[in-house]
Amino acid sequence: MRPLTEGWIAVNRLRRRIGKPPQAQWRQSWRTWIGEQVPGKSFADIGGLFGAAGEVAFVAEDAGAAAVTLFDGGDVEYTAFPAEHERRASKIRFVQGDLHDPLTVERVGLHDIVWCTGVLYHTPNPLDQLMQLRAITREQLYLGCLTIPELPGVENGCVFYPYLDEDSRRAHSRAHYRPEGGLGIGVPIDERPMLGYGNFWWGITPSALRSMLRSARFEVVEERHPHDHPWLTEIVARPVERHPMMPPVDYYRRRREARERGEPLLPHEDYYERQADERRSVER
Repeated sequence: MRPLTEGWIAVNRLRRRIGKPPQAQWRQSWRTWIGEQVPGKSFADIGGLFGAAGEVAFVAEDAGAAAVTLFDGGDVEYTAFPAEHERRASKIRFVQGDLHDPLTVERVGLHDIVWCTGVLYHTPNPLDQLMQLRAITREQLYLGCLTIPELPGVENGCVFYPYLDEDSRRAHSRAHYRPEGGLGIGVPIDERPMLGYGNFWWGITPSALRSMLRSARFEVVEERHPHDHPWLTEIVARPVERHPMMPPVDYYRRRREARERGEPLLPHEDYYERQADERRSVER
C-alpha cells in the first residue's frame, strides 16, 4: 500500500508544485487581500496566536479595520502579543476559548470578515468548526487549510491520520515536506490528555473542503493557491442566508425539559424561523 500512496502523492505534488510562487509572494498576497477588503470592516483572526502572535490581526488593524478580534485557545501571556499590543497602543480585543464552545462563539460575536488559517485539520470535528465559523461570519470567510491530493476515483475523500501504520504515516508526511513533524502524520498521534489539538487529525481533499463549506452554509467565491506549498488551499467564501441543517446542541435537552415542566414543546421544523421572529420583535 505504501508504494501506491507515495506514488500518488509524488505525482500530485509535482503537478501542483509547478509554477508555485515563493513564500514571500504568498505573504504579500494575503497582506494585499486584507488591505483591499478590511478598511471600515470588523475583522476576526481565528487561531492567530500560536506561532504568529497576532500578526494577521495587526495587519488588519493597520489596514483600517473598524474593529479587530484575535481569538485563540492558547494563553496570550506566553506570546509576544501583549508587548506588541502595548507598543502599538492597539485596540485589538483578545478572546480565549474553544471554537466548538457555543458560549465562546457568542463572545467572539459577528464580524464582517473572518480569517482562519492553519486550524481546521487540528480538530477531530472540522464540520462543526466550520459551522461555528459560519455563526460569526457576516460577509466573508478566508479559510486556509492544508489539504491532500484528490483520491483517485473518490470525490470528497478524507484520510483520518490517527493510528495509521508507520509506513502510511511516512508516506503522507511527504506531502507536507515535514517527515519529522506534524503530530499524527510524521510522528504518531500525541495521546496525552488535554493535548489533542496539537495533532493533525484529518487529511482533507479540496473537494471535501468545498463540500464541508457548503454543508456549513457557505458558498465558495474563490479558491486560491498562492503558497509554495503545493497542498495549502486557501478559500474565500461568503455565508449563505439559510438556517443550519443541524439543531442547536442543547435543543433536544431543552425540548425534554419543556415537556417535563408541562410546557409546550419547542418548535421543530420551523425552530430557526421562530427564533428569528422573536429576535426581530425584541429589536423593535
